[in-house]
Amino acid sequence: MSVSATRRLGDFFAGIGLAEMALESCGWTPVFANDISAKKLQVYAANFPPDRYRLGDIWELRAGDVPDMDLAWASFPCIDVSLAGNRAGLNGKHSGAFWGLHRLLDALGSRRPEFVVLENVMGLLRYRKGEGLRQVVGALNRLGYRCDVVVVDAVHFVPQSRPRLFVLGSLHAPFAPVLPGLGPSKVRPPNLVSFMLTNWDLTWGFFGLAEPPSPGTAIESIIEDIPTHSAQWWDEAKTAHLVSQMSPAHLARVQGLLQRDGVRFLTVYRRVRPHGCRAEVRFDGVAGCLRTAVGGSSRQIVLRVGRGEMRARWMTPREYARLQGVPDGFRIDVGTNQALHAFGDAVCVPVVQWLADKFINPLWSTVASSGTYGGRSGPCLREYRGAAATAGELPSLSPQSERGGYPAASTAS
Repeated sequence: MSVSATRRLGDFFAGIGLAEMALESCGWTPVFANDISAKKLQVYAANFPPDRYRLGDIWELRAGDVPDMDLAWASFPCIDVSLAGNRAGLNGKHSGAFWGLHRLLDALGSRRPEFVVLENVMGLLRYRKGEGLRQVVGALNRLGYRCDVVVVDAVHFVPQSRPRLFVLGSLHAPFAPVLPGLGPSKVRPPNLVSFMLTNWDLTWGFFGLAEPPSPGTAIESIIEDIPTHSAQWWDEAKTAHLVSQMSPAHLARVQGLLQRDGVRFLTVYRRVRPHGCRAEVRFDGVAGCLRTAVGGSSRQIVLRVGRGEMRARWMTPREYARLQGVPDGFRIDVGTNQALHAFGDAVCVPVVQWLADKFINPLWSTVASSGTYGGRSGPCLREYRGAAATAGELPSLSPQSERGGYPAASTAS
């Protein structure tokens, strides 16, 4: 496949299109998007051309359904590898959708994109001491991709704690080999470095070492200006119940802020602990990691404290959007719960932009100008050495068993 004048992007598990928003602003041209969720498509279609969005199960896609592309971005489901999920791993009903992507990339053959970027939670690294990440990197190696892995926390760009793992794969990009002297950095924490050095038999390559900026924005920057007499603010009884769920230490700190002249905004999550439900308050000016809003415990709360008054309310969809780096011009024309779920399951726009600026775009420019793009025998490709291809490590991709334990389409998002 020859390199195109435009950088063609395919977005898998596309959700509401935030990866496309980020990458398009960095010079990429979206040519294809796929997701199984009709509700997420509603949000997407209000903001992007819906004709490139293929609604349906990734397992149903065939190579002929997908146009030529230079980059495949895939934020595949995290439920089965998340610490908050069911820990079924890549054989689970949700995270197992990765194998649907792998099957499609395999079927593309010579049309396989030069770059693949996968995004998931840190649980992919922690699951069974790295078994999930090893499976993913090994599977990409089998397709000819040399891989790098970095961790980027959204807190470097927005006031939200949201560390995410990114696997970057390239067929021909220049690389530096993984050396025993590899040390931790902001984007490669000690547990990731340890994993990479321990799993030396996988086909690794360093595609760069950039450092994200220092965190600089506080939670006040995303708070909507909602008058205190608005019905969105809770009544005294509901606020008092929230306060009763705080630990003594958190309550003491909140009470200490009450008599101050200024007003502070704090964020709260309800969490189930061994001693019962706790309202856990953050005092660092940062929101907790947004989640998919299924129940009350997964919705984030805004606490307004100061000048002798304490008020509480649910965080709004627009505030969720701002925490993902989405501009206010982005249309949110769906109900609250649908919007919160959509943004809680999305990527952080400035994180993706930073990855494009520091890793993806420089690599693309180098490969496009080197004359090695378009075949998998270029000078930067090394034969996969790996134990990742040993019998039994990767699930069968035969027609009889290609779906494995993957669920019906209605449950895969």
